[in-house]
Amino acid sequence: MVNIEDTFILYGIDTLKWIPSFSKNFEQRSNGLDYYGRTYLDSEGITVLKGIIGGWLQIFKYAPVQIELTSDYDIDNGKFNSVIIDKEYLLTQLQNLFDLCDSALKKDYILVHFGI
Repeated sequence: MVNIEDTFILYGIDTLKWIPSFSKNFEQRSNGLDYYGRTYLDSEGITVLKGIIGGWLQIFKYAPVQIELTSDYDIDNGKFNSVIIDKEYLLTQLQNLFDLCDSALKKDYILVHFGI
C-alpha cells in the first residue's frame, strides 16, 4: 500500500484525469481517479500512472527543500492558500508509487485506488 498526501493529489489532479481507469468493480470505464470511491487500474492505466509519476519525480527533484504548493481558493481572504511539503518526503512517496506501478506491471496485477 502506498499513501500520497491529499494536498499533492489535489495539486496534480488535472494530470490524473489522463489515466484510463474503471469504477464500479470494473463495470464502468472512466478516466482519472474517483476522489471518494474505488478506482481500478489495469495495465493500460498503470502504465499511464507510472509515466505521470515519473514526470512528477523529474520535476520535483529540482524543487527547493520545502516546496510551496498552491492550494484551494479562500473566498474570505480573496486569495489562494498555499501548503508547504517537505521535498524528500514527497519524493519518497512518489518513488514508492512508481515502484508499485512497476511491480504491478511486471506481475500483471491491477491497482486499486480507495479514494480519501
